[in-house]
Amino acid sequence: MRSSMRSDLSGNWVGRIFAFWFGRAEMSERRRACLDTFGNSECRTHLVTAETLDSFAVPTKPFHPAFHFLSPIHQSDYLRAYFMHHFGGGYADIKAISHSWIPAFSATEKGHVLGAGYAEVAGGVARIHQSKALEKHYFLDRRVFNLEINMRYRYLKLRRGVLIGNGAFIFRPGTEFTRRWLSIVERRLDLLLPHLEANPARYPKEVPGVDYGDGPSRYPVPWSFLLGDVLAPLTLQYHTRILQVVPAPDFQNYE
Repeated sequence: MRSSMRSDLSGNWVGRIFAFWFGRAEMSERRRACLDTFGNSECRTHLVTAETLDSFAVPTKPFHPAFHFLSPIHQSDYLRAYFMHHFGGGYADIKAISHSWIPAFSATEKGHVLGAGYAEVAGGVARIHQSKALEKHYFLDRRVFNLEINMRYRYLKLRRGVLIGNGAFIFRPGTEFTRRWLSIVERRLDLLLPHLEANPARYPKEVPGVDYGDGPSRYPVPWSFLLGDVLAPLTLQYHTRILQVVPAPDFQNYE
């Protein structure tokens, strides 16, 4: 599958799915096989890579200046918010798809629905109480202290049944939800930018504090800080307008 350009998009967000692949690593044969299954979705697939990404930059809303300092994983996390707000449609991790997404898109078009995903899996709730950026806890767009973040995490776990997972979803573009999602992620990047400039990612799945052979990493972005830590509490706030109808990806045999 060739990489898509923005000119490849139709005007309608319904029936399109984005996937991202960044970093120096070549896509493995198993990943390519997973990508080949996207045809089972019966939707238009747009693979976005470093070679074509710039074509998707909205002139009045360029990518955040921290983007190029992020690990490939965190670049994908950021772009999910950016693409869902500006372009809408679906996003899927490059994992096997076995069912059509057409019914999910049809349901998302109706009435007051903002988006859709699959039901969050057991153990999948973002551990927001363990994410500390610059030694501080954050809940959505504000700093919080230990007591509140622990209570927020327990409540998220209690309400897991209404949450959606991070690996496949659909959102209408330009809604209050996507606007808040992107704004919160970019405010977090604002905080981290000077520290990212000094300590950019060096490894695809870099985690702060882990020793990759040259001492503990000083990369400042906690693992789930730009996606799960934001998407979980935000979807909880809007859960009555977010459906659980997207087929879950295959979480086995994709590496």
